[in-house]
Amino acid sequence: MDNTNHQEHISSYAELFGTWAALILLTFLTVFISVFGGDLHTLTVAMALFIASVKAAVVGFYFMHLKYDKKMYRLMMTVVLSLFTFFLFMVILDYLTR
Repeated sequence: MDNTNHQEHISSYAELFGTWAALILLTFLTVFISVFGGDLHTLTVAMALFIASVKAAVVGFYFMHLKYDKKMYRLMMTVVLSLFTFFLFMVILDYLTR
């Protein structure tokens, strides 16, 4: 297997700081929703899981450099996130119909 076509990517400080700021903002948003969510228990949990998924995607794309890797890795991550979303939706439906 030939790996000579692989190019290295070095992230700039601005890109890393922007990613860090986005993760901090999403963390504050998660805390805000959990503290001031009111009586929306199911919606609060769904929003927290959605924000956690967005944070996982940001970490994957920028810190793990999936943004600059082969499209196959992006496809695999998309499939996993799609399955996670599907199962999350099914769990929420099960919870709501009890």
